[in-house]
Amino acid sequence: MKVLIAAGGSGGHLFPARQLALMLQKEGECKILFAGYKLSESPFFEKEGIAFREIRSAPFANIFPFLKALCVGFCESASLLRKFKPDVVVGFGSYHSFPILLASFILRKKIVLFEANTTLGKVNRLFAGGAKTVAIQFPVAGSYPKTFVPFLPWGGRKREIPQEEARLKLGLEKELFTLLVFGGSQGASFLNDALVKAAPLLQKRGLAFQVIHLTGKEEEKTKEAYQTHSVRALVKNFEKEMQVAYAAADLVISRSGAGTVAELICHQKPALLIPFPFAADNHQEKNGHLLADEIKGARLLLQKEASIEKIVEEIFSMIQDLSSYKEALMRAFQGAKGRKNLSEIVRSFL
Repeated sequence: MKVLIAAGGSGGHLFPARQLALMLQKEGECKILFAGYKLSESPFFEKEGIAFREIRSAPFANIFPFLKALCVGFCESASLLRKFKPDVVVGFGSYHSFPILLASFILRKKIVLFEANTTLGKVNRLFAGGAKTVAIQFPVAGSYPKTFVPFLPWGGRKREIPQEEARLKLGLEKELFTLLVFGGSQGASFLNDALVKAAPLLQKRGLAFQVIHLTGKEEEKTKEAYQTHSVRALVKNFEKEMQVAYAAADLVISRSGAGTVAELICHQKPALLIPFPFAADNHQEKNGHLLADEIKGARLLLQKEASIEKIVEEIFSMIQDLSSYKEALMRAFQGAKGRKNLSEIVRSFL
């Protein structure tokens, strides 16, 4: 069995692609090849044990650079498809995968797509009609073939870590109320600034708390700000063991990327969601509405309305009723049991 995985870009695209590769390898003999734009430069692409090929591409925004890159990328992709001869091509969206999917469609390869968000991205919209199926974790509108898959992350859930054990592992106080703050795989300057400013107001209103803050690229600046206000905080650029961070937390403050929303459901962690306002097709706000308004496991606060005072107010409001948010998240998690893994779906099209 040969599977070509077309992926690139942010961690939101590459993390599930990598997880699919590991599942396919674990389940039986399978030759896997990754293809995408700038994979060798991506901090989110774990290259160990995975063959990959760079394919030229460019964002859709600038028409002439895009067309030039598309011509080169299409030729590279067609050549790769003829040499590798994949049984199935799996696309994870973003312009990084566009030339590969276009060549796969023209050469009549079997295509399976994965859409993490509540709405299809541009590339997945273009190829959904020609795909065998679009794998989704949340309800997505459209008349193309769709198959529900488990919430991210995939690959088998690890042992659920008790909160006290997780806090001990991270060097935190066992009894303190704990906030987990992060902005996705690339961080979020808005959240980094807002939470260090909100921290002293939370203290003044009598909340005894500690913070796990994953900054993306502003570790030292954020760490110094917390120290200035004498707030107990574990500040890191990135956390590979997110399961531990979630286990230690009582309340999460984050963006609402698809992977984050899925993880909040899996770990049953109430969250104050502040969507990235410039996300393509406003997909983060749509993801946030699903978790806050339909599942009722979070609160949604738009960035334009997220003053420091409003953030503090929302945090205290949620603290009053964390149990109801947890129950709603548990119902959503239980309701997704029994779904087929993406690896099973891919193998079914051989």
